[in-house]
Amino acid sequence: MLLAASLAAQVFAKSKLFSRIGLEIYSLRVEAEKNLPATLAAIRRLGIREVEVSGLYGHPATEFRRMLNANGLQATSMMAEYDELAQDPDAVAARAHILGAEYVVCGTIPHKLKYLSVADCGPASQKLNLWGERLHRAGLRCCYHTHGTEFQTFENRTVFDVLAQEADPRYLNFEMDIFWIVYGFQDPVAMLKRYAGRFPLMHVKDIRKGTVLGGSPANVKEEDSVSLGQGLVDIPAALRAAEEFGVQHYYIEDEAIDALAQLPASLEYLKKLDL
Repeated sequence: MLLAASLAAQVFAKSKLFSRIGLEIYSLRVEAEKNLPATLAAIRRLGIREVEVSGLYGHPATEFRRMLNANGLQATSMMAEYDELAQDPDAVAARAHILGAEYVVCGTIPHKLKYLSVADCGPASQKLNLWGERLHRAGLRCCYHTHGTEFQTFENRTVFDVLAQEADPRYLNFEMDIFWIVYGFQDPVAMLKRYAGRFPLMHVKDIRKGTVLGGSPANVKEEDSVSLGQGLVDIPAALRAAEEFGVQHYYIEDEAIDALAQLPASLEYLKKLDL
């Protein structure tokens, strides 16, 4: 498997687009919990240089950064919980600076129902705008990550449309997870075009064929995340649109428990795309 990953990585590094495609470390959460240094080394052996940090796995941020540096990895983005930002956005900014990240991504907005509602968007967007402004003053950029809960429709709009309208683009933009966009019956290409420049970040991710779409994200199983090109997401179309409409950083995210075994196939698939 390591030989196959190495061969894939050699070609992966030659492409203008693929040289910017990284990995969301959450993909290897099981391995990272057991042995973070070995996990980071495995990521680098795959030919990946850029990562998004979803958690520190029990390590101080300074130690985490040392391990990233030791493995030739750069953390360009960092996830942060809504409650963390509410409690101390300056502490979140400090952690991002230690890790070397440019982006801070809020992973969810609290909501009582299984889907995000318009009523949730008003207070949340106001707070995220304020936190985004604080992060902006600290030299960082704030994004909200789509999770498939934002696409309930009303009056020919979705909840995401309301959220995007209320988000100040100077301080709050978005990370597109193409898995969850498709899961919510949306088209990544159309959304990237409609909100050109508002999605600087993208999770590149595929959905197992036969997965029932449109339910609560809680219904999705880890094994519904499959190697790129094996599922029902039109990966090439999404990547072409991403290049055209302003995506700056790409992170493969594979939520399957055996993601480490699936990643070489994803890299091989990306290698063959005419992009």
